[in-house]
Amino acid sequence: MAYPFLVDETFDAGDRGNFDSETDASSILDFPHYAALARQGLAPWRGAHALRLRLSGTATANITETGGFDTAVGSTISVWFPVCIGADLDLNDGDAVILFALQSAGAVNEVVFGVDRSGANYRLFAGETGATNTLVITRSNKRWYQVELTCSIAAGTGTIDFYIDGAAVGAQIASLTQADITQGQLGAISGTAAGNAGTILIGGVVADDLRVYPRIQFPVDTAWVTRDQTCFIGPCRVDNVVVTGTATDAVLTILDADIFESTGIAFSREPSIYIRNVVANEQSPGYNSPIEFKRGVYVQLTGTNPQAWISLVQKSDYGAVVRSHANYVDRGLRHRGLI
Repeated sequence: MAYPFLVDETFDAGDRGNFDSETDASSILDFPHYAALARQGLAPWRGAHALRLRLSGTATANITETGGFDTAVGSTISVWFPVCIGADLDLNDGDAVILFALQSAGAVNEVVFGVDRSGANYRLFAGETGATNTLVITRSNKRWYQVELTCSIAAGTGTIDFYIDGAAVGAQIASLTQADITQGQLGAISGTAAGNAGTILIGGVVADDLRVYPRIQFPVDTAWVTRDQTCFIGPCRVDNVVVTGTATDAVLTILDADIFESTGIAFSREPSIYIRNVVANEQSPGYNSPIEFKRGVYVQLTGTNPQAWISLVQKSDYGAVVRSHANYVDRGLRHRGLI
């Protein structure tokens, strides 16, 4: 795994983030916060938000990124994202909904991932244009699957390695004839049919030229931050912060907020912590610790290839941070802010 990543998106500002466009004529795709998700018994993978699909018959919707996923023939890309297939998902037998696609000009699918139904079984699948390798899954509001697709793009010798939670699903998909990748899409891209209903969540996406590998959903005491996100939700004490970047402009701002949205007014924009590096590749701490956070720790990063590490003191006078699905739902149902 290398850094910076080709694509790194958390959706934790409550929108599509760095993706270039959204197509959603039937309003089945949104980016709700955890308090809204809690009313469905759902929760984000991490942070405060997730991409949510609420299937409605044949309706489709997607977000598109036209730069970060670009991969020329002869090159390799790995794409990682966590997905939750809600307990309410209802597909007809034989339906297959594509949730992610790497596409060449046209747009033509060259790599796809999705969910289908075969008899009584719901399955995750991957392939060039449809289901080649599959894994039977359980629909559950609590179960997140970490998906990774490692794709060697080639004209006749292309390959896809499909992983769930780090383990290979079937043999390598090989002998693929592909063209240069010019964009990536997430959503209910195609395959929806009359009668389809239910909820699917996507918790973010990372793409790199090397494998990303599985991640820990709830960091115990230190969070590595490479993109704006709520790295801890709930009361806590921040004990140590380090920020670095490859130039002299990396800036870290931390707000006391559990639900950050670009126009939100339920939290203060005054930073609880603000530090920057002034020497390229320097690691820059610099504040009096520990600092108490009552709502959560929302981290904003700017500059050239910035990254940060946020460490907690475990004890807080006001409660504890979210560390489970149940914690998310309980806190979300009690939330008095944005609903």
